Amino acid sequence: MRLLLPAALFLGAALLTLDGTAQTVHATKLTSVSPAHCVATLERRVVADPLRCPSALREAIIEAGAMCRQAGGTLMGAAEGNVWAIDVNGDGRNELAFALADNVSCTGVYNLFACGSLKCPKSLYELRDGAWKAIGSIAAETPEQLTLGSAEANSHRSLVVCSQNRCAERRIYEWQGTSYEPARASP
Repeated sequence: MRLLLPAALFLGAALLTLDGTAQTVHATKLTSVSPAHCVATLERRVVADPLRCPSALREAIIEAGAMCRQAGGTLMGAAEGNVWAIDVNGDGRNELAFALADNVSCTGVYNLFACGSLKCPKSLYELRDGAWKAIGSIAAETPEQLTLGSAEANSHRSLVVCSQNRCAERRIYEWQGTSYEPARASP
């Protein structure tokens, strides 16, 4: 089972057309992820199931737990996570995107992770030298809105966010060497 998920994610992110060029691929929600499992394993000080609690999310939850305790609350994890996978650099490993507000809450301090009336952007994480690093902040509400854009040789692909049903407006995020930055909006 542990080998099936990475293989399925790789195949889903690396679809090729008959002429060998990459198709447009959107982010995929990881349905196995459970922030509640992450929080519970941290409380019990046991090893988390990596399919239910990917290490990037676990690290973010550790920081969120400290913030919540400092504010006088108790961290709670959502039963079902909102964590997306997408291979932005073509290395065959998926990067992860998520917002804390979609995955945890702090009882007693309910607005600790909130973003106000706006939806929280997703932080995009990449595994670099054995550690997960934030490489961008993407404003997308559903995984289908986030797609891979044009490819550059030996680099990260641009990211395209279509925020409306028929994609009336697109937000382009371009790789700037170490992170993604919003580049432009286009009709």
